[in-house]
Amino acid sequence: MHIIRNLLRIAVRFAVIWAVSAASLVITAWLLPGIDIFPVAQWSAWQVALAAAFILGLINLLIRPLILLLAMPLGFIVLFVVGLFVNAVTLRLTGLLFVDGLVVAGWLPAFIGGILLASIISLVSTILGVEDTGSFYEGVIERRLSAQRVVSPDSATTGLVLLEIDGLSYHHIRKALADGYMPNVKAMIERRGYVLSRTDCGLPSQTSACQAGIMFGDNFDIPAFRWYDKAQGRLYVSGNDAAEINARYAGGRGLLRGGASVNNMVNGDADVSLLTAADLRGGTSEQKRARAHDVYLLLLNPNFFMRVVGLFLGETLLELWQYARDVAGNAQPRLNRLHKFYPFVRSTTTVFMREVSGFLTLMQIMRGEPAIYTTWPGYDEVAHHSGPWSKHAFGTLRGFDRLIGSVKEIMDTRAPRPYELILLSDHGQSFGATFLMRYGYTLEEYICRHMPAGTVVMQSAGGDDGSQVVANTAAELDNIQKQNMGGRVGQATVKQLQKAVEKSMVDGTNGHAPEAAEPVDVTFCGSGNLAQVYFHAFPHRATLDELNAAFPGMVDAVIAHEGVGLVVALGGDGRPVALGKRGAHDLHTGVVSGDDPLALYGDVALRAWQMRRVADFPSAGDLIIISTLYPDGTVAALEELIGSHGGMGGEQTDAFILHPADMEVPPTRNSVDMFALLNARRERPSPLAVTASSTSRDEWAVGSLTTGVREVREWAGLALPALLLDRSALRAIATMGAMTGPALLLSLVGVLVATLMEDTPALPAGLFGRFLSRYGLWLVAVLTIHAAAHILRGRANLTQTFRVMGFAQTANLFLLLGLIPSARPAVTAVVAVYSLFLAWLAVTEAHRFRGWRTLALPLLYFGVVIVGSMLITNMSDGFVMALETLLKQMEALP
Repeated sequence: MHIIRNLLRIAVRFAVIWAVSAASLVITAWLLPGIDIFPVAQWSAWQVALAAAFILGLINLLIRPLILLLAMPLGFIVLFVVGLFVNAVTLRLTGLLFVDGLVVAGWLPAFIGGILLASIISLVSTILGVEDTGSFYEGVIERRLSAQRVVSPDSATTGLVLLEIDGLSYHHIRKALADGYMPNVKAMIERRGYVLSRTDCGLPSQTSACQAGIMFGDNFDIPAFRWYDKAQGRLYVSGNDAAEINARYAGGRGLLRGGASVNNMVNGDADVSLLTAADLRGGTSEQKRARAHDVYLLLLNPNFFMRVVGLFLGETLLELWQYARDVAGNAQPRLNRLHKFYPFVRSTTTVFMREVSGFLTLMQIMRGEPAIYTTWPGYDEVAHHSGPWSKHAFGTLRGFDRLIGSVKEIMDTRAPRPYELILLSDHGQSFGATFLMRYGYTLEEYICRHMPAGTVVMQSAGGDDGSQVVANTAAELDNIQKQNMGGRVGQATVKQLQKAVEKSMVDGTNGHAPEAAEPVDVTFCGSGNLAQVYFHAFPHRATLDELNAAFPGMVDAVIAHEGVGLVVALGGDGRPVALGKRGAHDLHTGVVSGDDPLALYGDVALRAWQMRRVADFPSAGDLIIISTLYPDGTVAALEELIGSHGGMGGEQTDAFILHPADMEVPPTRNSVDMFALLNARRERPSPLAVTASSTSRDEWAVGSLTTGVREVREWAGLALPALLLDRSALRAIATMGAMTGPALLLSLVGVLVATLMEDTPALPAGLFGRFLSRYGLWLVAVLTIHAAAHILRGRANLTQTFRVMGFAQTANLFLLLGLIPSARPAVTAVVAVYSLFLAWLAVTEAHRFRGWRTLALPLLYFGVVIVGSMLITNMSDGFVMALETLLKQMEALP
């Protein structure tokens, strides 16, 4: 039971949305001629705005659902357009209801103002983290999903939700947590006991190999994102050939069997596959129809559509601003981030796909799918172009963290079965100027210099980036059109959207293999700082002796280059050998001559095993080249990305997993090792999960409260040390759910004692009324100090703040010393000061504040009290004005 907490949450959310709507109305009036807000009589302009926002919300509540329900069968585009007109109608009606104070001069200002107002509300709500969960549209969607549930609400097994943040290494997520970019993830560690572990994804450190390993437990013969198969005489590109790659390993035993795949490269044998490259242009007609239906459900919410459009444009402007600042500050290394419409590609990955895939994930949870795997590519995309350590890349994690919070909430409140949440990454990223930036030419060009004149070298690189997401989006839009969903207007619009998306994929940005205009002698496949090089003079995999005989000095020149760390080639006996500038390492026997070229990349035994595994693949290149690891820890990508992955060196092989404490994660050598670990978490018996999660969720249940109160020895043993300012006791109170009942009891007793000892016992309200008034004020103080602590990025939740504040009320027991008349004034003053200090210390310990945050807490508290009091007063007056306006229109008031 969460009655108290839910009522508080509803009240706070209502107040915030009301205030946001009023502020957005003021901004709209300021920006747009034809809409004015001005003071009337005793009402200020701000109070008029609050009254108008209240009436506007009331009209929306009564009229909008009816109109949009009628428009829904006509398709999502018609629904969206009608929604815009409804905004104009509701704003115009609100203006007509106000005789004075609000002016909406005609339908044109109402239409433009409605769009502007909705956009501002969406933007401000997103910044504040106020979502439209529980809205009319989500209610419609949730009812449809309930009819499609694949599991009964009393399911005996636990579902598994896996959320992947593409390209985020273990080291980068640690920094993101330390710098406050991911408060929801941090709360999982601090409040739910989750553990952050490092995993090694192995080689090649790129998405197709890593996801195949994670979801199928097999990624054999994927030597890079792009590779050449000499036996078939064809170039493979993971994005294009995802269906064929997926088919190699699919067999009904994948990690997602019977479940859902959202925005991935491969599907893990999922029954439901959305935005997944392996299934975009395949599947049965029923599967295609189901995919289109899910995306269509998402588009039924015009609020969602409007918010995503606004965020998309905002992200595009943000990229332009960040790029301009980088140019002005001469940030190095730096790519041309205006090339090939990159700002729009960034917005697609960081905003559009984040919101769309997040919503689709919530849908699968509400259906009760047994296993769900979703990938968010935004961090990886921005890190490729701005660097994995950049604030630009870390900033994308705030949006993912917000969605992680939404996923947790839906799992706890609306899911038809218990779920376990695990966060992970497929690989990391390493930073550094590219090979071309460092040396003025590409490695492909350098190889060509040491080949016979007229040699034709084809370079194939890129694709494991945002261009793949753009391609996936185009394919899903194409599917919606082919399934005849969304009405005629919707289909026509989708067709235009698809054309626009496909335009942004010109010049190979979608990952397609380039076609050579003439016969090719060498194919160079770059994947991060790893290259697979194929020499077509040999129909088989060439040995080092054959290469030296055909192209004298070429291999030695490559090895000798400053930017090359090692080269792997087949020795005369057919065994792969890693060659460095001053030594060699036989990858089969382990024999090292001279300096070991693998020593530069960390654990030699691990790297030798990984390198041998890739070198033994049938499709491995005649030469496998990995750039050097420079003294500053950077690498030189062989494609034009300053954040890269695919090879080894730096953080690119250091993936992470955030998992429950009872899940053991041993050292890994490849992503295939993750399959067994994750597969073991599927469909486990749910009682343990329900018991563990209910401990934190049911702290306010009557049974939990009374059980805690009965443990007198335990809570009394904490109350006395806490009263004596024992920090460890206060921390224990904050973390122990069983202390909620005693905290409630002590707060009631403390407030009652303070009421009894007041100097004004003869107030008309009587003792009970005065007690309720004082206790209500105390609850407001708890909310206020929690809000202040939250602003300072405190770590405790509201219940934990309530617990320590409740125990702090024991200081009021000293007021009983005031029964001695001569001591009463001194006792009252001392207890007042001591109570404030105890509450300050208690909240500081609950939220684990140190340093300046400890000193800032009381100052911010009083600031929140002042601002909050003013806001509550204005909202109260605004409500009164709204009520008077409505009653006058109904002629109930003169």
